[in-house]
Amino acid sequence: MNAQIAQADVFRTRVHAKVNLVLSVGRAERSSGLHPICSWIHAINVCDEIKIRKLAGKQESEYGVGWAQDDGSVVPVEWAIEDDLGVRAHKVVEAYVKKRLPVHIHISKSIPAGGGLGGGSADAAGVLMGINELFHLELDHQTLVKLAMKLGSDIPFFLDAGRSVPRPAIVEGFGDQITRLNNDHLDTPTTLIVPAFGCHTGKVYQAFDATVDDAHSLDVDRVREIASQGVIDDSVLFNDLAAGAGVVAPELGVIREQLCVEIGRAVHISGSGSTLFVIGTIDPDRVKQILPACVVIQAQLR
Repeated sequence: MNAQIAQADVFRTRVHAKVNLVLSVGRAERSSGLHPICSWIHAINVCDEIKIRKLAGKQESEYGVGWAQDDGSVVPVEWAIEDDLGVRAHKVVEAYVKKRLPVHIHISKSIPAGGGLGGGSADAAGVLMGINELFHLELDHQTLVKLAMKLGSDIPFFLDAGRSVPRPAIVEGFGDQITRLNNDHLDTPTTLIVPAFGCHTGKVYQAFDATVDDAHSLDVDRVREIASQGVIDDSVLFNDLAAGAGVVAPELGVIREQLCVEIGRAVHISGSGSTLFVIGTIDPDRVKQILPACVVIQAQLR
């Protein structure tokens, strides 16, 4: 996360998307219904841009969230503004400190939504850090993580204080246990294939619960072993939510199988889907010939 303060009352940052290179999911806890995870997560150079301007004490906060266009314009997002994770992050901080923190927040989005790339979570982390800095709240890292967990389990990964980009990490528990790793794979080319549909995370977890057998368990050791290798071996990467995503969006499994056959490479799903990724570079035109409705993004691990 690269924060640059142009003046005392303005905070700007670019927040990065992520891919789950490996994701193991345990069975839901009976008491909470939450699923413990262990995931090797890496940031990628696909970014949203956030600008937060501090307003005078009696002004009402204003929010603008939209999709960045090639011509520099921004098209409003298709969901209610109060449901946006960046907006909700501001509200969570206000509730915690028990006072109004009037701001104008503008988020220009380029990270595809509903694709398992963590765009909303990255935005929320950026807003949490920005509000903390603008208003000199001096909330420590653990407090920011606590607030982040009120909004979503992906958000703590993006809270890496003092870093322009969140370091790769093993993420455990319910997303709140973060072990940062050395960035041994910086600039590794990664091709993202984004279908024209998303996957609802809650429904994917429900499908996971319905399809996983009683013998299934969280495999922390397997995730750590894969992440400790000096190279990324795409033949051993796995995602326990892939089958559930295929149930929620059957066309995703068809697309994945078709790509594997046509390009002769392992194709993986990030998070709860629907974004597919391939380690390495693939000719976008070749992918578009196979799947005309998909968006192909040439990215790099960061």
